[in-house]
Amino acid sequence: MHRTVKNPIFIVGAPRGGTGIFYRTMANHPDLAWISNITKKFPSSLFLTRIIMLFRNDHRPTEANNVWQKFTSGKDESLGRDDVTPAVRQFFHKIVRINLRLFNKPRFLNKCPGNSVRVEFLKEIFPDARFIHLIRDGRAASYSIMRSRLKHSGAYWSVKPPGWQDLMQRPLVEACALQWKMVVEHVMQSARGLPGDQYLEIKYEDFVARPSDILKTVGVKYNLNWEEKLLQTVTANIDNRNFKWQENMSDENRNRLNFLLGDFLMQLGYEV
Repeated sequence: MHRTVKNPIFIVGAPRGGTGIFYRTMANHPDLAWISNITKKFPSSLFLTRIIMLFRNDHRPTEANNVWQKFTSGKDESLGRDDVTPAVRQFFHKIVRINLRLFNKPRFLNKCPGNSVRVEFLKEIFPDARFIHLIRDGRAASYSIMRSRLKHSGAYWSVKPPGWQDLMQRPLVEACALQWKMVVEHVMQSARGLPGDQYLEIKYEDFVARPSDILKTVGVKYNLNWEEKLLQTVTANIDNRNFKWQENMSDENRNRLNFLLGDFLMQLGYEV
């Protein structure tokens, strides 16, 4: 397998922070391969994947949690530099090369929420990796996390940063707010060790307001040229859903979010 893994791009961010829509939009770029709903089934087997592709070709970009969580301990989802062994490095390089070869693309793209607490781990495996950190107003994200938890009978949902177990003792609105904050802080802390040309922060609000401009910004920084016609097509149906938390949350919960997150939100440039 001769494909070289060069400058892979990892989209990270707290759950319900806009990473999904950003990933699906970025995945339209003609230079980017990603792990699909089909290639994730046997991610380390080129042979078996090619057999499946004889019968199915309805590829969609996926998070591929089964791949990225393979070496987590179960206590939480974080991994660091010290968790990278030659076997671990070989495993991930093989999977990325398989997808580059299957889709005949020069670059790799992935979004997996759990990778938000594995930035240093990924940097150790892929030294020239590029990271895009999507940040959304924590109140909107917290409201969306709450809705997701309620759909799962209130159970903990999505990324498990170090210390997540302590959140289970908190009221729902507080647990969701602090989960968002812990993940964002974890990414930002990890990013301090990254060269400037390997890390980019993007506000969800900026992306939904000016998607073409933001994609061009990413393109300039990470060497991805977008054709204008393609940009118009892939951004046509992007809309802003940040208003729901203001319309649907009780005054008590809105005030609680402002109390818990206010200082941090202002540091990020949000009005409180």
